[in-house]
Formats: sequence, C-alpha cells, structure tokens
Amino acid sequence: MTIKVLPAEIAARIAAGEVIERPASVIKELVENSIDAGSTEISIQVELGGLSWIRVTDNGCGISPDEIDLAFHRHATSKLATVEDLSSISTFGFRGEALASIAAASKVTLVTRPTGSDSAFLANIENGQISPPQQVGASLGTSILVESLFSTIPARLKFIKSYQAEGSRILNTVEHLALANSHVKFTYTADNKNKLVTSGNGQLRDVISALRGVNQANSMIEVNSHAGRYQVMGLTSAPEHYKGNRTGISIFINGRWITNRSISAAIEEAYRGLLMQGSYPISVIFLEIPSTEVDVNVHPNKREVRLVNENDCFSSVHRAIREAILKQYPVIEAHGIAINSYTAVPEASNQPGFGFPASLDGTYASRFPERAEQIPDTIVGSSTNFPHLEMVGQIANMFLVADGGDGMYLIDQHSAHESLLYYRLLSQWELKAPEIQPMLQPIVVDLTPEQMDVISSYSNSFERYGLNFEAFGNDSLLIRSIPLVGRTMDIKKFINETLQSLARNTDLTDTHANIAASLACHSAIRAGQKLSISEIQALGNALVNEGNPNHCPHGRPTLLRISLQSLEKEFGRIQ
Repeated sequence: MTIKVLPAEIAARIAAGEVIERPASVIKELVENSIDAGSTEISIQVELGGLSWIRVTDNGCGISPDEIDLAFHRHATSKLATVEDLSSISTFGFRGEALASIAAASKVTLVTRPTGSDSAFLANIENGQISPPQQVGASLGTSILVESLFSTIPARLKFIKSYQAEGSRILNTVEHLALANSHVKFTYTADNKNKLVTSGNGQLRDVISALRGVNQANSMIEVNSHAGRYQVMGLTSAPEHYKGNRTGISIFINGRWITNRSISAAIEEAYRGLLMQGSYPISVIFLEIPSTEVDVNVHPNKREVRLVNENDCFSSVHRAIREAILKQYPVIEAHGIAINSYTAVPEASNQPGFGFPASLDGTYASRFPERAEQIPDTIVGSSTNFPHLEMVGQIANMFLVADGGDGMYLIDQHSAHESLLYYRLLSQWELKAPEIQPMLQPIVVDLTPEQMDVISSYSNSFERYGLNFEAFGNDSLLIRSIPLVGRTMDIKKFINETLQSLARNTDLTDTHANIAASLACHSAIRAGQKLSISEIQALGNALVNEGNPNHCPHGRPTLLRISLQSLEKEFGRIQ
C-alpha cells in the first residue's frame, strides 16, 4: 500500500474525535476558554443532552475580529509561545485544539464583542470554513452555539448513550467547573429547565450548597494546610456523612479538575477506621503545587496529570485532611466533664469473634507520638492504677460502657482491640515467636510489578509475623500461612493496603511496627460489630490485665473516663 498524507478535512475529524468525546467535552473546553478570558459570569444552555445544540455565553474579554479565523485554526493559541512555557502552564487551555476540534465535529456560530469595541462580530464555521465576520449587536464577551454535534463523525454517534445519560455527564462536568471556580457565577439550563445556579461570590461552601444542599454544605469540615511546598485546601465531609461510591471525591490541582489514584487514595486513607467498608467521603480538595512539578500535557482531555513528587502529594493531602477531622472534634466541655466527641461511622463486619493478647511487658509505649498529640488526652489511669471494670453493655455497636468504681468508662471497641493486638504482635516480634495460622488451601494474591518489588524487599518482616508466601508467576503471591490474629481478616486487602503504605514510607527503621499496626487494624473487631456479653467482658478483662494503652497505633483514643464526682455534679447531688 502507498503511504500518503491524509487530506486536512479527514485529519481534522480524526483529531476532533480525540479531543471531543461527547457533549460534556464540548462544554468543558468552551467553559475553560471562558474562564481563561477572565469571565465572571458564564451561562450554559443545552437541548437533548447537547446533541441538538449547546450554547456557552460569557462576559470575558472576547475575541478580536482579526483573530476569529485564527482562533479556529488547529494549534493556534494565545497561551503558549515557547517550549519552556509547557513546564509552567497556568491556563486551562493551551493546546490550541479545542475550537478547531469542535468546528470539525459540528456547526458553530460565534458571536463575540471584545473589550474596547462598540460592536460585536458574528461568524459561522461549518466544514472547516469560516465566514467573514459581520457586525452585530451583543453584550461584552463571547457566545458560541454548537449545533448538530458529531454530524460529521457519524461513527461517534453510535457510542453516544441516551439524552438522559449525556445530560447527567454534562451536569457532572458543570458541577466540577463550578467547584473549581467559585468566583464565577454559573447558570446551567437543560431543555429550558434550570439545573444549577451559583452566586459567584468566591465561597466554596456556597457552591456545594447549590449542588448538594445547605445541610451537606454546612456540615463539611474545612481543610487548610500550608505544610512544606504544597498547599491543601477545600472541604471534606464529617465521618457521619458518606457515599457508597467515589463520586463524592473531587480533586483539583492548581485549579484544574483532575483524576489521580494516589491523591484519591490519600483522601480515603485519611478516613481509615472512620467509615465502614464500601463507604467513601465527600471531599472537594484543592492542591496547589509548583507548576514545574505537574505535567498536564498527558492527554487531550487534560484530566490526567503526572506528578513529580507523588509521594509528597499523597502525604500532604492525607495529613491535611486527617488533621482537619481531628480539629473538628475537640474535647467538648459539659460543665466540667471532658467528653471526646470523636466518633466513627459503623464499619460493617461479619467476623465471628476475636482473640486477645497475652501479657505484655510495656516496652512499646508509643510508636506514633506525632498523631497521638493531635487527640486530646482525656484518659485517666494507667496500667498500674487502672481499676477493675464491670462491663455494662454496648452502645451503637461501637462503644462499650463499663463501671470502674471511680466513674464511668467509655471504650472504643475497635481502637481498644486494635491497640491490644498491636502490642501483642510487637511482643511476638521481639520473641521471634509468631503465632501462625496455616492455610488449608493457599490464597493467590495478584499484585503489580511495583508491589512485588515492595513485598520482596520486606519479606523477612512479613514472615517474622507469620505471613509466609512464595512467588506464583511474575505478578502473584501464593499465601501459605497468615498471622493467627488475622485469621478472619481480608488477607488480599491487608496485603494491598500495607504494600501501599510501605511504598510511601521513607523511614525504614520502624517497618516492622508499621506492618504490625496495619495487621492489628485489619484484624481487630470493627465499629458496627455486635458483641456478645462474654466478648464484651473479655475485652474489658484484657484492658485491665494486659495494660491500658491510651491510643491505638494510628493515634485515636481507646477509652475515656467520666469521674463519679463529675456525674454526681451533673445530676445535682453535689455542688
């Protein structure tokens, strides 16, 4: 076959298919151009999911009539001038492909009035041909009408779903554009019905109120951290508010809505132990990083980015959100009674029972002092003066109530059991005597090549806790035995999450402690798990007989005390 250069029309349509995937892509590109033009008000109108027509109108700086033709040429842009500019992109658009691609896939009508002009100008673009601009009357800014989308690319229409589905995608896109630009007033109308209106007052919480309701917006926790080179800001949900999927997580880097697995994982990890399995937070997080440390030139849709220091970004986001949650739940003083309000959403579990550690020598007092300091220490007592506990019952399948003789004790069942298991594992490590549960049938765990490298590096540490495995092909492990304490845990989830943590860990001195903390967390009874009377009493006895650690390995308190004197004051028995 003879090689030949494609005609310009065919090449344009092929390229258009990469940039313009569906109606939502058109709106994203046009709105981002409007924002780059300095717009403070943007109106978006669609009919039949955008397949009939789309109109985006703004009050930006407009386009000079001399540049209208150039604006619709491929790779023509005002936002880049040199190769060096690619390393410090600050605008949404920069490729010079959007308008050319839209024009190649539809019929376009442009009306624009540039700053300083008394007249507006109208131009029609169809089949790559641009009509000479005509003077018309219009307000300052630009209005672009897109009709008959994909009429020139009929194959693309076969993959377009229903009008309703495309409308949902458009709404999702507009919502994220509004979240990223709270200073811009957005009005979105579909089939002559208002779907979204924002105030443009620069308040993120007000945008969320318009999107999700006042109650959701008011309950969200502010995130504002300036640690190191990175700034992490935004709003995130209280633990009692969550979704059954990840659609509530919105991530923005330097104002750009992006997708990034690592940062999404950091947000989820910040809620570890607070949300039930299969539940996800509602978070709108903005990460500001030097433009030289992020590459947005990965894909024409500009949703995918590469980060130079992905581990640092992970740590910054995780720490910022975790700290924000802890600050939102301080000690509440109720007439002198200090009650920590830090609560957890029930975490569903079908685990049948649990085990408790043998006596410990108390060698490992605290492995995580930096996190423990974030939580007010309201715990009274220690392993030397801790009283006998008469266990009373369970609250919300999360907390245990006990009579200590000197007052009422509230115990977080997950944190308490997690701490006990953690210290037992550390004791086993020192004694080199792991308690092992052989597998009747080996478990196959699939891993990425990177994960295989990590687990190979720490194989001795895992085996010293009783996790014995061997390579099964190039990307799988064959699990032969597991630590006894983890006999009811999800072994695949434990391995994957632990390897992610170890991959981010730069300090290898406490690797075995990090593994123990992860193993204890995955093995402990869960918040939301109903306990029998005997199990409740067993946990109380373990706390009395085997020590009284104030915090779990991740820094959360295990128990609180309300003194008898405080109770008597509350009920008016004493002054």
